[in-house]
Amino acid sequence: MPLLRFCVVPLLLLWASCSSGSPEAGLGRGAAASARSNAALIEAAFRGDADSVEALLAEADIDAVDEGGRTALMMAAYDGHASTVRLLCEKKADLNMQDINRRTALMFAASGPNAAAVEILLAHGAEVNVADGEEGWTALMFAAAEGHADIVRLLLDRGASPEISDIDGETALTFAAQNGHAAVVALLERR
Repeated sequence: MPLLRFCVVPLLLLWASCSSGSPEAGLGRGAAASARSNAALIEAAFRGDADSVEALLAEADIDAVDEGGRTALMMAAYDGHASTVRLLCEKKADLNMQDINRRTALMFAASGPNAAAVEILLAHGAEVNVADGEEGWTALMFAAAEGHADIVRLLLDRGASPEISDIDGETALTFAAQNGHAAVVALLERR
């Protein structure tokens, strides 16, 4: 199971249980409707329902965030919903927004394995060397730790630096080697 899934899935369950109340109780009608549309957009993106996402974009903020600071693009990238990621990119979602842990949509997709989503994000200009706020990990580190050689190759081809180290001084190569991902180790050593 990818590393990000350990963090995101419990947060999604918590969000679902908390949002069953009335978070809009103190909001005006317009703000409450907007909050509902934004929440529906994020949920539709998480499900990969591109048709619903497109319909909701007429009334929702494309870069709205949930309690964890996650956008619709992050949620679509998380499960590798390539058509939804493409739609949100084409509609000009902010590719480099960061959640409360400073993780980007590219980091979510890279931990996947969601090579198609990674490719779409990179093609639209996602920044490859952003580090998260928790451990200082980049998308390359997430992909290397999980052994996703195809994603590592994509990231390296787009300028991801294998020299970046996390808060403990470890690199993508360290994570690939620690987890026994020989193909990823070979890729990183060639760079």
